Amino acid sequence: MVKEIAHPGIGLLRFESTQPPISARPDLTTVMHNPVPGTDTAEKLERLASPEGWRETIRPVAS
Repeated sequence: MVKEIAHPGIGLLRFESTQPPISARPDLTTVMHNPVPGTDTAEKLERLASPEGWRETIRPVAS
């Protein structure tokens, strides 16, 4: 399954979602979101995780 998230600072992010089973705990669910290959999502996430990218996406909170 592919999920898209529109981030206000870096744009559209596309993720593949998988739910691998946890055999020891069938009552639990784990969801992994990985960047879709061939998109710029991984690069955008690296930028967002950097100090420079983080500062660029900060938005003031309205009071």
